[in-house]
Amino acid sequence: MATAASGAALERLKYRLGRLYREAGEPSLRVLSQRTERAISHTTVGTVLHCESLPRWGQLELVVEALGGDLGELRTLWIAVRDETSPLDQPTPPTCELEPEEALDTAAPEQLGGQNGATPRQRVRPDGEPGGGGSLDLPRPLADWQPERLGVHAAITDPLRTAVQGFALPEYVVRSHDHEVRRLLGEAASGGAPTLIVLSGYSCAGKTRTAYEAVAACLADWDLVYPKDADSLCRLLAADALGPRTVLWLNEAQELLGGTGGEAAASALRRRLEQPGPLVAVATLWPGHRKELTDRPAEGPDRHPQVRALLAAAHVITVPAAFDGPALERLGETADGALAVAARTAPDGHITQTLAGGPALVQWYEQADGPEDCYGKAVVTAAMDARRLGHTAPLPLALLEAAAPGYLTDAQRAAAPEGWFAAASAFARTRVKDVVAALGDVPHDHGMGARPGVCRLADYLDHYARTARHACFPPASFWRAVEHHAATASDLYELAEAAERRGRLRLSATLLSRAAEAGHGPAWESIVTMMTYRGLAEEAETLARSVLLRSGDPEPILAVAWTLSEFQDPDSAERLMREAATTGRVSALLSLASVLPGGPERTEVLTKAVALGDPEAHFLLAEVYRDAGDTTEYERLLLLGASAGDRNAVSEQVRVKWRAGEWDEAERLARSVAEQDDGFELATLAMDRFKEGDWAEGERLAWAVMELAERDVAGAAKLSWPGAIIAAVLTLLGHCDEDEAEVLLHRLAESRDPQTWAVAASCLETQDPDRAEILHGRAAERGNLYALERLAMMRRLRGAADAERTHRAAVDAGGGVRLLVDLWEEEGRAQEADQAYRYGLETDGSLCEPWSFPRLELPR
Repeated sequence: MATAASGAALERLKYRLGRLYREAGEPSLRVLSQRTERAISHTTVGTVLHCESLPRWGQLELVVEALGGDLGELRTLWIAVRDETSPLDQPTPPTCELEPEEALDTAAPEQLGGQNGATPRQRVRPDGEPGGGGSLDLPRPLADWQPERLGVHAAITDPLRTAVQGFALPEYVVRSHDHEVRRLLGEAASGGAPTLIVLSGYSCAGKTRTAYEAVAACLADWDLVYPKDADSLCRLLAADALGPRTVLWLNEAQELLGGTGGEAAASALRRRLEQPGPLVAVATLWPGHRKELTDRPAEGPDRHPQVRALLAAAHVITVPAAFDGPALERLGETADGALAVAARTAPDGHITQTLAGGPALVQWYEQADGPEDCYGKAVVTAAMDARRLGHTAPLPLALLEAAAPGYLTDAQRAAAPEGWFAAASAFARTRVKDVVAALGDVPHDHGMGARPGVCRLADYLDHYARTARHACFPPASFWRAVEHHAATASDLYELAEAAERRGRLRLSATLLSRAAEAGHGPAWESIVTMMTYRGLAEEAETLARSVLLRSGDPEPILAVAWTLSEFQDPDSAERLMREAATTGRVSALLSLASVLPGGPERTEVLTKAVALGDPEAHFLLAEVYRDAGDTTEYERLLLLGASAGDRNAVSEQVRVKWRAGEWDEAERLARSVAEQDDGFELATLAMDRFKEGDWAEGERLAWAVMELAERDVAGAAKLSWPGAIIAAVLTLLGHCDEDEAEVLLHRLAESRDPQTWAVAASCLETQDPDRAEILHGRAAERGNLYALERLAMMRRLRGAADAERTHRAAVDAGGGVRLLVDLWEEEGRAQEADQAYRYGLETDGSLCEPWSFPRLELPR
């Protein structure tokens, strides 16, 4: 049986052979066999390299020569194992410098039990049985280590990445604590004394990622070793395998130092850190664990004296739970989609918690299908639907309880235990990774504590649901719950609008009526518009006039007027606008001005609106003076409108500047608009540059539009960007030959922006419809409604069997019932098409029977 000394020597021999093999480029076993002129087989080469037992010297010599290594040190180690003697000319040190098991047997009580002389611990193998040893964790070059193998959490991925390829990390944002960590590592790299760095922070604060990025930045050419437990660390130290220029990785160090063998490992590591030479030990610890390991007990045995002494000599650096102001500002500059999502969905700057906790939270939600968890999942799903469809106020628990049954099967509802909602709520409030729960408390507006009876949905689940459930229409129980338990009239109105966009007209009318009667003014506008579209113009006008007389609100009557103008009834539209303008409201004055011909009356109306301070009125009045040839007044009013933030005024300024040849100023103004939310002016400027013959500048500006749109994709969807992207793409395609166009479309298809994929697909619909459908489908899966609508249209035109299913998905995603009406009309189902157009769909997607508007109580 091997002694401790020979066991240590064998481990050193194995380590040196492994390092030599890596330095040689890890050639195949057959190549090494060929280098020995086949004196030994490739199988024997493998046996020598694995070195599970002492190889014969002749075989070892041939392998080492084939690797180009030095036989001197390896001969000494081989002889030491053969003769069962230590090759070191010094007394065998105690504790972990021996084979770990023997060290634990022979160490003095004070070495194991610490200063209080506690009883020595029994030696324990990693599998829990006394005696024996396990495999040795050996150092490897840092480049051989993947971050996930070192404990770095998986993070949310860029939601717009073309293909997610396994484990991926977002761009790293350096914070203030990173500078201190890297300073210490830099000193170690320059030949300083061995260093122990402890990164302290709570769950998912970014401790391990901080350590990994710092080591990769400062010690890229070092080796790294990651012992998984105290026993492994002891044997690593006993084998003297922790050489210079090595990083000792102690992630979640409490698991290694706080349990059996932790004291022995700590004392051995203390001795190793006292030896000269560049060496870095990096540990991560939660603050609570660090306190537990470093606090001296007031009474009872002292369980961690060696660990306490080890950590007392460490450089402790706190990793903050939240990003500070400067770091948050840098997030705004990143093009990384995952970081952009985290910045938008992380409350109070807890970016790393969202990055690490988001995937775990989604996985927790998706897997909650068991006989107990399904009720919690139903409650969370109802909360997700409420948020994505417009309920912005804190979610009433009564709403979630009433909505949940529709998300369950008959069997699940029948099996629901007494008190199911309390259990479901508790499940939904479970903190995943000890960081985030699906549903959380809402603080009081003023003072301390949580508001009773309401909750909030985790921001990342809200973000996730807007893609994962974008084409899901909630069940009838959800809408009944909304009708009776929505928090505010504004929430009712937004949910009603969401229902209308999804073809549920009767449901929308019911919710709008509730919102209007609760005092929400815009609900009256939607009601009279819906009535006018359904051929009830007289009833709508009567209702709108009643609202005007009772509340002074001209918006409903303006809504009727604009709808009538769409129906080619300009006289009725102007009559109603004049009636609304008697209120003196800016919106009524601007509406009337828009239908008046140029002349004194239009100027007078707009002058009144300008006097009320409306930015749009400045622009409209400026146009009057421009048409009259008054350049001075035109430019003055245009500047006032642009300074007040009117987009039309800024757009007009862009055109003024490029007509004057001031291209740089025109571009600056166009970029200012694009960086807010719309690149159309910049795309127009690109088209103008192309028309002027400056193709290089036109191309540069067109690609600038694409880059800005891609940077914005992780934010809230903006309807204005597709127009800008279409204009930019058409501009680029207009100056390409066939081969160049193919390259351009391929580049667009590989971008991060689903809107760009959809535009590229639109350009391919005629020449390559199969490829276009694939691109539209990919964009639709990421929640892009335009792509889903185009996909439905393509499948309708080719008579695909799943055309109606795709149309229904587009309707349920918010494309409007008109999509389904068009399909049925083309299929000759005119009666169904007419019924859907007039009355819409039921919540389950079936045709609505004829219905009348609810009786409305007018505002007092």
